[in-house]
Amino acid sequence: MNQTFFGDPEYYARFARAYDAMVGSKLYNQVFWGAEPRQYTDFAARAIGSGTGPLLEVAVGTAQATGALHVASGRRTTLVDMSAPMLELAGQSIAEAAGGTLPDRITLECRDMLEPPTDRRYETILGMGLLHLVPDVAATVRALGRQLEDHGKLFLASLVKGPRWSNACLGLLKAHGDIAAARTAGELFDEVRDAGLGRVTVTRRGAMGYVEISL
Repeated sequence: MNQTFFGDPEYYARFARAYDAMVGSKLYNQVFWGAEPRQYTDFAARAIGSGTGPLLEVAVGTAQATGALHVASGRRTTLVDMSAPMLELAGQSIAEAAGGTLPDRITLECRDMLEPPTDRRYETILGMGLLHLVPDVAATVRALGRQLEDHGKLFLASLVKGPRWSNACLGLLKAHGDIAAARTAGELFDEVRDAGLGRVTVTRRGAMGYVEISL
């Protein structure tokens, strides 16, 4: 596993279905992060609808927020995660949304998101709930940026400091080693900008930060 990435794939493998139910829960998101699942879906929809060329989603997990969107998009899509059980759930949910069979244009790959097997390039890269898991945001963003086509776009989400209760939860996650850092939205912006890729915007909703980068 690439050492720039926090989170144990084996942990997520053991609790894949429970995690899937949790991240899709409106109550969980409201109570812990002051957010709505719809906000994640809207962000993902903006990313997936931003172009028509090849799309990469990294740290896809179970594709809770994106599965149906990938089916509807028609884009050639690669979904990457280091947890095989979570990736299997993602494939199942996408196949169900597509009528029973995973579309040929959608590929699932269990691997490190920063080490593509070939020199593939993507018009869009999406990562939901990602940047709080990496200690070096700038290095991660640069590595993802190298996989973009000219004039490509990155859409990356991260837990950030927000409501008081959310900050307490972030502190516990950091102390337990489940996240790399608890950043403010401003700190996240600065670290993403340090990657030197292009124009950066960061929007905060509750304890979620939504990053858009245009090359």
